[in-house]
Amino acid sequence: MDILLCFLAVFGLCAALTLWAKVPSGLAPLVALSTAGIWFTVAGVYDILLGAGWLFYLGCWGVGAVALFRQRKHWRKLVSCGSVLFWMLSAAFAVYFSLRQPMFSEFDAFSFWGTAAKMTSTSNHLFTICESGTPWQATQSPGLIVLSYFVQFFGEFAPHKVYLAYDMLLFACIAALVGALELAQSRLAVPVAVIGWCTPWFFTTYARTIFLNTVYLSVYGDIPAGMMMGGALALWLCMRTDAARQCRWAIFPVLAMQANIKDNTFPIALVTAGIIGADMFLFHVQERWGKDWYKRLAFAGGCLVAPLASYLFWSRYIGRLVAQNAAAGGTGETSVSPFSAALYGTQMLLGISVPEQYEQRREIFYTALSDMWDSFLGKTLSMVGSGAVIVALILAVFVVALVFAKNGFQRIRVGCWMLLTTLGYLAYSYVIALSYGFIFKPFQSQGLVDYNRYLSTYYIGWFMAAVAVLVWILRQGRWKLVGNLGVLAFACLMLVRVGSMVLPQFSVLGFSDAEYSDQHIMQGRVKTVQQYIQPDSRIFFVSQGDNGLRWFTYSCYFHPNILDYSGWMVEDGRFGGGGGTFGLPGEKPEGDSPAALYYHDYTKEEFFQLVEESGCDYIFVDALDQGFIDAYADLFADKLSQARAGETMLYQVSGEGWIPVQMEVQG
Repeated sequence: MDILLCFLAVFGLCAALTLWAKVPSGLAPLVALSTAGIWFTVAGVYDILLGAGWLFYLGCWGVGAVALFRQRKHWRKLVSCGSVLFWMLSAAFAVYFSLRQPMFSEFDAFSFWGTAAKMTSTSNHLFTICESGTPWQATQSPGLIVLSYFVQFFGEFAPHKVYLAYDMLLFACIAALVGALELAQSRLAVPVAVIGWCTPWFFTTYARTIFLNTVYLSVYGDIPAGMMMGGALALWLCMRTDAARQCRWAIFPVLAMQANIKDNTFPIALVTAGIIGADMFLFHVQERWGKDWYKRLAFAGGCLVAPLASYLFWSRYIGRLVAQNAAAGGTGETSVSPFSAALYGTQMLLGISVPEQYEQRREIFYTALSDMWDSFLGKTLSMVGSGAVIVALILAVFVVALVFAKNGFQRIRVGCWMLLTTLGYLAYSYVIALSYGFIFKPFQSQGLVDYNRYLSTYYIGWFMAAVAVLVWILRQGRWKLVGNLGVLAFACLMLVRVGSMVLPQFSVLGFSDAEYSDQHIMQGRVKTVQQYIQPDSRIFFVSQGDNGLRWFTYSCYFHPNILDYSGWMVEDGRFGGGGGTFGLPGEKPEGDSPAALYYHDYTKEEFFQLVEESGCDYIFVDALDQGFIDAYADLFADKLSQARAGETMLYQVSGEGWIPVQMEVQG
């Protein structure tokens, strides 16, 4: 029922945008969802999510009903290839996900994306002010998280509803790629929709999978950020037509939402805004280029202001929280500022002296630059090959658009888009190099951890932009029949390639229930333990061999109960990793590897003091090994005998020996 109410709200807002604001129906879903994301972000910052949610829903239903009643003679405007595509995919996935109930399964879903969505939905407060066991300030942009809050506003939290919220945004971007095409133009719309559907797989999957491919079962922000870039540029090209000329303001909430998805993809939002602004200023020619130049310049400036305002609004809010957290004894600022990294990294390349903090990372920075270049040339990143091959493919799409352009004006415009998107790629790659050089941990930089995930964001958006330009040319250029057949052939090739690389049983359409067997077991343990504790109980977590994933997973499932973090404070002022692995100091792995990061070395006396002073009411024993038993068994009243025998998972913290809780443990 909550999903149905959400659909009615989105439909109502889309109807008002189309019938009153003249936004083409195929573009309205992206504008509507972007507006929702910005609305709930502002509401979250001012901590009025619940009231703002009611107001937004009532407003959407109200304006939709009035628009449909007063413009009932024009209802056919609501039907286009893009709108039909969006609602068919959204409804199909809503039904499918509600039946299959997919769960979170990836590390970052539990360490932030999924857990933050759960905290926000269950508390009606933004995740930034919800209590959690982690010591750092959660600062990631909230656009996707509040979008999932909007989708399940009237119901109980469920991971599959988070997936649905994110996929609806992706479907809105695909609908924008199809654009304002009418149903009679389905010969072009259908292959373009297929290309949009395959794009996230095409640039993120590079091997025949033997496990679930999570493109449409992901709560990460990387794919939505790329799709939003392509969707925004496609939407703008459609708005340049005479029919949509009066609703160009609708690009502003889309650009603001794009900047609100993920911090490290903010440069992509600026690139998108810059391309749109340049296109408006340079190519909005009706009579004379010099006529109304100041209006075009103002609009171009507004395109840049929208993402900047969104980013700065959130950054200032986070700045206040970090300052408050530091004043209260928390961690305060926990990473290098991206702007500082850009400034001093560029100075380093120019041979200008930099502060010692950055000079210490010189070798790491230069190594990252070299490794990224080698990866660009030789590392397989997608279904078509390396980054160099991907760039060649995208530029080839632009070249095809140049060939089919009907006049010099169109060729110049296509060439400008080709140049600006390429410069944007170079700028974004440099931002990623700076991140590896100065922001990420050394072991992440040495192995270029998640390099393909970061670069695929831009590849997705860049490719969709190229396809959007080609579709615009095919609608207005020459040799339309040949072009349409070419698009159909390319869509078929993409579909065949995706089908050969992603096995049906490992895709979003055919995953096995066994894929989430570990999560079901862990959820069962949590439900059992929660029968014996209070909702406000704080829990100390023991899970030997944990690399952090089980700690984050249990933290998500136990919420609102808090799992203690238990990490050491290291020399540079940062906390070591969470996790439930403990042992004597001499047994800790060396180096800065994940094994060392999530290993907590305490003597028996230190471990006792840690638990007693943590404020925890219980110790949850998930997994034991002989090292933990030898080091700390004497601190437990039963020497851990009941936990080893599988008779309990829970010990009550007391001043002396920790007491086993009598409970029924499910196998």
